[in-house]
Amino acid sequence: MNEELQQQYYQLEMYGQQVQKLQEELEKIELMKMELLKSIDSMEGLKDSEDILIPLGGGAFIKAKAMDTKKVIMGAGADVFLEKDISDVVVDFNKSIEDLDKAGSMIIAKIEETAKVAEQMQKDLEEKVQAMEGQMGGAPTLQM
Repeated sequence: MNEELQQQYYQLEMYGQQVQKLQEELEKIELMKMELLKSIDSMEGLKDSEDILIPLGGGAFIKAKAMDTKKVIMGAGADVFLEKDISDVVVDFNKSIEDLDKAGSMIIAKIEETAKVAEQMQKDLEEKVQAMEGQMGGAPTLQM
């Protein structure tokens, strides 16, 4: 019985690690969403002003004027860049945000499901430990 308890305890730890990894994935999704929202905000800000800040790295920026506030150049992967209308990019980014929201919802559901299984397993484990203690005559007592 002791070996069975150890195995269940190990499984419980594995569920805990799984929940932690899922939470980390959820955090990554939230960061990606924030980045997309920030980009959308920046692109929409070009409607009001041609003034932009260009990052140089290390927290340094240079002021500049946008030559074309209707189009952006964006990476398509493998050193390939495309020129697209800002409105199209905003639509694409909003679609990406929707996809990230769906992925986040799926991860939340998996976290809840895993946590529920782990909670039940912990409850069962505690009951088995109490039953073992009952069979052994309870916890040792101190005599004075």
